[in-house]
Amino acid sequence: MLARSIGTLVLAAFLSSGASAAEIRHQPVGEGVGFIAIGGQLDIGDERVFEQAAASYERGVVLLLSPGGSAIAGIRIGEMIRDRRFSTGVAPGTTCASACALTWLGGFNRYMSASSRIGFHAVFTDDGEARRVSSVGNAFVGAYAQRMGLSASAIALIVREDPNAIEWLTPAKAQSAGISLRMLEVEAPSRPTGATPTYPHFVTGLDPLGDNWLALKASPDLRSKRLAKLAPDTPLRVSDRSGRWISVELPDGRSGWVAREYVGCCRR
Repeated sequence: MLARSIGTLVLAAFLSSGASAAEIRHQPVGEGVGFIAIGGQLDIGDERVFEQAAASYERGVVLLLSPGGSAIAGIRIGEMIRDRRFSTGVAPGTTCASACALTWLGGFNRYMSASSRIGFHAVFTDDGEARRVSSVGNAFVGAYAQRMGLSASAIALIVREDPNAIEWLTPAKAQSAGISLRMLEVEAPSRPTGATPTYPHFVTGLDPLGDNWLALKASPDLRSKRLAKLAPDTPLRVSDRSGRWISVELPDGRSGWVAREYVGCCRR
């Protein structure tokens, strides 16, 4: 339900409009409950717009789709999100980077999917000629991260990448750094009886510096037999699920169980 709501609201609000400057929209979904969608470049002053939108709700989920912007704005919005105990989410196949990722950290619960792109890099100043790492800015981010309950290893991950690059978060990296998050459900596609099988899901979110393969298991149990090693982008079709496990079928007819956090959706 949450995955469908995130996808519908974010895509309708921003992807069709091609937002670049920050837009903050909100929609009630129940008594005192709402979705707030933030899209486009974050800038100083956006935190005031967010505060006005958030005042309408006692509980909420903040949906993020932004390439970044002002770290100060991102942190201020993140702090308001935490104060209100709102959750944050990044929809499948969308990006939340730089200052936006700092806002995402503010979520009381944080949501992403295996195909969500959440990215961090060091805070920087830009004089028009070059981006230079800001020690003061990174210290500000570190203090914010501590207030969000994050560890030293999480802070190191958040600020270690060069300003001209991005440290993309994966479930494995998040677990290693102690960044708690919840994976959005991957839903099995429906198709008419007799239709040709399609494989819109795929293996994703693996650590290229690690094993870089996903185990296909005989049953939804870590101790069960490994049937195969699946490479990144291996096409899959979801047929069932059990807890954190998803039953999948491969184009060559093999089937088994995989950890759902490493399955992305959707290809046509």
